[in-house]
Amino acid sequence: MIRKRGTCVLVGLPPGEFPVPLFDVVANCINIKGSFVGTRYDMAEALAFAAEGKVKADIELQPLSSINKIFERLEHGDVASRVVLEFGK
Repeated sequence: MIRKRGTCVLVGLPPGEFPVPLFDVVANCINIKGSFVGTRYDMAEALAFAAEGKVKADIELQPLSSINKIFERLEHGDVASRVVLEFGK
């Protein structure tokens, strides 16, 4: 779910493969970078940043009733971030 022109940073070197949908990466101008720098402490620190609210997602909150309009906007490339559907309050 990396947005267009986004960057995915892989930290560390876990075992196994990292399958990548190449068409999506190229079509959406996604950068994939890797770094050996990073420890479990670094990961815990990064998760703490998120828990403290220092990491913000670029979203647009919309009611479920607007789903058809959202699909139309998606078809026309008129969605700048992620649309999050709100199910009744």
